[in-house]
Amino acid sequence: MLSISACTKFLDIYNPSAVTADYYDTKIGQEKLVVDLYQQYRTVFNTGALQFYGTDMYMAVDESPTSAEFNGYSKDLSGLSPVIGDYWSVLYKIIQESNILLNRCTPGITGTSYQPLMAQGRFLRAMAYYYLVESFGPVPLLLKENTKTADLITSVTRESEAKIYDFLISEMDSIKDQLPAVATESGRLSNTAVLHFLGKLYLTRSYRSYAKADDLANAITNLEAVIGSSHYRLLSSFDDVFNQENQNNAEVIWAIQYGTDKNYIGSGNPETYQFGFNIVALYPGMFSMNQQDYPAMQRGYWTNPIVHQWFRHPELDTRYAVTFKREFLINDISNADYGKVGIYMPLWNDVSNDTKGAKYYYPFLNSSGNYNWYPALGAMNWRTDIMPMCQKFKDTKIVWGAPASREDVIFRVADTYFLCAEAYLKQGKPDKALAKVNAILNRAAGSESNYNVMKIASVSDLTLDRLLEEKGCEMFGEHDRWFDLKRTNTLLTRAILNPLVVHYNNISTTNLVRPIPYDETIKVTGLTQNPGYNN
Repeated sequence: MLSISACTKFLDIYNPSAVTADYYDTKIGQEKLVVDLYQQYRTVFNTGALQFYGTDMYMAVDESPTSAEFNGYSKDLSGLSPVIGDYWSVLYKIIQESNILLNRCTPGITGTSYQPLMAQGRFLRAMAYYYLVESFGPVPLLLKENTKTADLITSVTRESEAKIYDFLISEMDSIKDQLPAVATESGRLSNTAVLHFLGKLYLTRSYRSYAKADDLANAITNLEAVIGSSHYRLLSSFDDVFNQENQNNAEVIWAIQYGTDKNYIGSGNPETYQFGFNIVALYPGMFSMNQQDYPAMQRGYWTNPIVHQWFRHPELDTRYAVTFKREFLINDISNADYGKVGIYMPLWNDVSNDTKGAKYYYPFLNSSGNYNWYPALGAMNWRTDIMPMCQKFKDTKIVWGAPASREDVIFRVADTYFLCAEAYLKQGKPDKALAKVNAILNRAAGSESNYNVMKIASVSDLTLDRLLEEKGCEMFGEHDRWFDLKRTNTLLTRAILNPLVVHYNNISTTNLVRPIPYDETIKVTGLTQNPGYNN
């Protein structure tokens, strides 16, 4: 959504708040409106409480009301939460802006831009409805522009999930081949993104009571089309996927753009600062505020220690070294031990007791055999307050604490492989599923000898749980974990791997959807609260 390079085309961000309504009757106005739709998705994918909390992989760092409600599914979770209200609002804002575009865009106004503008608008509206229906269940299906006072909505109908999925799949089917196979600009959608998302929609519906007989076959057809792309592909090295100098590479199907221009970066990509700890504050006199060495992490989310154990061979798995930083050299030049190892966390399965001479040494397990990498959270009596930092999103192009500039990857080909494997597994073709997952492990291994150790040898070993764990290793810190667990009907069984879910002991089928925002239920008639929630 912005320009960060002189030699690469990027979407140019736009703020529509200061224009009159008739501006959107022009070609330039409609083009700018599409760009604003892309920009709105920054907020959607920055709502970590609904992406990460309450899953098997990530944990809250405190016991605030938001953490207890969304990470622990406490009894206080209700539609009064600002997180819920803000999420609902931005998704319906996307829908409203899409409806304006789709209502006003005509071939006479936009000429040859008509088809791609309409396709992008319909895609971005459909994605908003995907997150609404998955988050809240039946929701109002609003498909008309309502910018006039006479159009004020006072009554709505919560359309069934079945009807909404019929709409989503029909919309996405209808825009196939209306966008170029390869995005024309970084941050812009392509037909490959359409195929990926359509495959995901078919796969999701295949789990539901309203599934169609050919959902799995259609999911596989679309996902295999992405995998067979002549442009998008798995890169040969996992490190290359997240190399800061290799953004918008051939594995990235769609990513939200940020960049370093202060006029467009906004609050920045938060991935850079999540999944770590504030090393400078916790170890004064040892580490300096140098973004080249250590990012200004503020412990946005904690990694559930069990995730480390999903990397079954961390000494061989290249993803583990790329994803996590475990060794920290003292970089404060005033420290007498400058350049020496200040903090060292060995591989989780390392029992050698080799401290590397570190001033602070934190093995995976403590002397009692319990996890040693946990936050200092009172209710659980944890006190270590340290864990390996996620470094795959490291950003050295900014100063310490500044908004992060890296792209936020939404779709990439590795995810397509996992979705396709999941579809084959559900279809009863575990051999085809195994081939997809092993292709990911082959890349992660980095050599044939390592792959022979790391590969899943038998179809009987590839359970849905194993697939989800391998996907967690591959896509740590990326999006949609809560939605993956909900789709696969594993949220209730896998979320109990999260210690705070166990602590509050309140998760139930109620939590398969979020509460409707209370403010919305009192504004219009027909918008009733989801069962099990008080407000």
